[in-house]
Amino acid sequence: MKSSLFHASAIGALSLALQFSAGAQTAEEDQPHRLDVVKVTTQKQEQALIDVPINVSVMDQNIIDRLGADDLEDLGNFVPGLQVQAQSLNAPSYSLRGVVSDGDTPRVAMFQNGVAIGNPGFATNLAIYDMERVEVVKGPQATLFGQGALVGGVNFIHNRASLDENSGKLTIEGGDYNFMRVEGHYNWVVNDTLAFRLAGQVKNMDGYVPNVANSPDLMGQDTTAFRAAMRWEPTPDFRADLFVNYQEDDSTGTQFTSGYLPVNGKVDPYGETAMNVNDDQVRGKLGNDRELFYVTANLEYDINEDWTVTSLTDYRNLFSSEAWDSDGIEANILQFFQDRQANRFSQEIRFNYDAGGKLTAFFGGNYFTVSGKDILRFSTDEAWAQSVFGPDLAAAAGLTVEQAAALLAMNGVPGGENFGSFETPLEYSALGALLMGQLIPLYGEHLEEQISTSGRDTYDLFGDVTYQLTDRLELTGGLRYTKEELSASSIGHVLKSNPYLDGLNGVTMSPTLLLSAATLDNKASGSADTDGAFTWRLNASYRVSDNINTWVAYGRGRRPEVLSGSGATYSTIDAETLDNIEVGMFGRFFDERLQMTSSVYYGEYKDFQTTRFDPLQGIFITENSGNATQYGLEFDGQALVSDNIRLFATYAYTFSEYDSEDDNGNPLQFAGNSFRISPEHSFSLAADITFPYQEFGTFYVTPSYVWKGDHFFEDDNGFDYEADGNGGFVRIPEMYPDGTIVQEYQDAYGIASVRAGFDSADDRWGVYVLGENVFDEEYLIDVGNTGGAFGLHTIIRGKPQMFKAGAYIKF
Repeated sequence: MKSSLFHASAIGALSLALQFSAGAQTAEEDQPHRLDVVKVTTQKQEQALIDVPINVSVMDQNIIDRLGADDLEDLGNFVPGLQVQAQSLNAPSYSLRGVVSDGDTPRVAMFQNGVAIGNPGFATNLAIYDMERVEVVKGPQATLFGQGALVGGVNFIHNRASLDENSGKLTIEGGDYNFMRVEGHYNWVVNDTLAFRLAGQVKNMDGYVPNVANSPDLMGQDTTAFRAAMRWEPTPDFRADLFVNYQEDDSTGTQFTSGYLPVNGKVDPYGETAMNVNDDQVRGKLGNDRELFYVTANLEYDINEDWTVTSLTDYRNLFSSEAWDSDGIEANILQFFQDRQANRFSQEIRFNYDAGGKLTAFFGGNYFTVSGKDILRFSTDEAWAQSVFGPDLAAAAGLTVEQAAALLAMNGVPGGENFGSFETPLEYSALGALLMGQLIPLYGEHLEEQISTSGRDTYDLFGDVTYQLTDRLELTGGLRYTKEELSASSIGHVLKSNPYLDGLNGVTMSPTLLLSAATLDNKASGSADTDGAFTWRLNASYRVSDNINTWVAYGRGRRPEVLSGSGATYSTIDAETLDNIEVGMFGRFFDERLQMTSSVYYGEYKDFQTTRFDPLQGIFITENSGNATQYGLEFDGQALVSDNIRLFATYAYTFSEYDSEDDNGNPLQFAGNSFRISPEHSFSLAADITFPYQEFGTFYVTPSYVWKGDHFFEDDNGFDYEADGNGGFVRIPEMYPDGTIVQEYQDAYGIASVRAGFDSADDRWGVYVLGENVFDEEYLIDVGNTGGAFGLHTIIRGKPQMFKAGAYIKF
């Protein structure tokens, strides 16, 4: 019924727009309207999109505003093949063509103004405002973007200060959940050679997940961001751009609703949750405090008419404090706090050659260094922890939980029958009773801490050459050499332990519950100098006509080696590689009223790296999970149906799964599994419909619809794995403690949104309303999370229905 209503509304709006269009023609409008020519800098030079022989999706600030895509998740909905799971500031996941970027190094490289941001945890979840455009490049692009662009890259390009004119804009928006956004910029031309631009955003929203425990409602966030830009052109041959960014965030925490433990008598991921914070988590509430500061300088000098040298320098740092409740109920079971500090610096020198002939090229070098320090705290109530570890404790004695509970009760332990219970946990140590014959009270404030550091220095040399064989045929070849130096360390401490056991805990009768005993008060460290490696691309494009370009591309992408800790030992995990072949086209048709990009691709991964949380060590570890295959089709198009109707459409078919065997014929643990956050089919539709109103201005309505097929949230696809004794694996469905199977996937769903407003004829002011998820579709964005490693899977819901209204003024 809701879907039919939406379709009927869209058809009605289209019909009304056609009527307005027919009656609003003027002599000026008799000239044919065409789609704008899109310019990109994907290949290190400004080009029309049709001239770029790779798959690129582009959105400028106007399209972002029209679609209401002012955060990363919404932006990803309108890029074919891109899925964004921005569940928290420090833990966003980006899936491009089915491959998720997480862990220490990216697979989907994130850039600002051509500068690599770093790994996904290093502040890739940024405020989007005053953008010139966003470019999303598909396929291995190591030559263009570096070794992090295993399967593509996303480049956020800010508006530079302009020497053209003084101008500004201010937008104010409010809505549900006390939503408020104030955003603006002002460009000031000092003289013919110098200009400054100031831009900022303040965006606040209360949480939309009700929390009945001792912390505010969840999924709320306050963001304050400012940017200062400078443009200096002292001579026609020299150009300098400077960006200084500052961002401060304060979130109310990510929803981790228990999929097993009830809140107010029921388990409901769309209802109330009960997530608490304790004093050992440092913050007074759940969520994240984060500060970002980064400076980027881009200097260009024309050596002569043929050669240009570019220097790109960037420095940024991050300070973050986050507290989260991984069990999802009002009990101290899995309480975590993380303090993170990180610094990174990069310097690139590039030479571009273009003499106006058949040959163009660029080459250069890059140095990138990043270092970080994390302090991770884990606190728990031993009584609840004993219930979590109950199955393992019982199994070690050759018993079931029920048998162990009966034995404890028979031995006269008060409440012994509650061993393993999550309703009334046993308050005494089961091991103390059975092994020592003593009633040892369990302690409610066990606290452990791990301090870890990481470092990565990357050295790159790269070059790229394009040669025009004929008027229609062009060849491109690129090569990049990369070498890295890695370092890491970790040390653990027990800050609070059971006062009756002299440094031991009452659950396992050992010093630690979560952290590795090997690093307890013992600093472990590791380092590696990797062997240098090459990545490359070979592209051939054939210009069918002035408005149609076709291309074929072959590329090698590489995710570099990783240091992975286990106990007091660090090992180097082999680099992951992707060999990808792709055939595509870009075309403008029907008097340039329709344009589209489409491609088909096939890729093979070797030594695919998988990151998981190890509950026995309290750390994330990276493992080699074998080989994998991906292939698919993508479409991205726009059409001017009439002078008053512009349509947008994207579609992606994505097949991505683990192979059955590795190169040596050994069975793979995840054989046949689909990659996580990778719907096989997804599409988006939107229409920008305008209604000219005499000489006063223009009304518009922009409905949109996003649909995603069913998909898994974890690479294990909801299974545990045990060796079958013949070199293979047996798949066992993941279960909650009561034996209920965990549903670790999301069925297909669709989200409808709409924006409507009025723009004045002089383009100086406007008003609008915005409805997001107008039919209040319920969907999930994650199942499992940290709690899943302990059998207490938690759930994160998607955004509910929201309505907003705003106004802007230009000056």
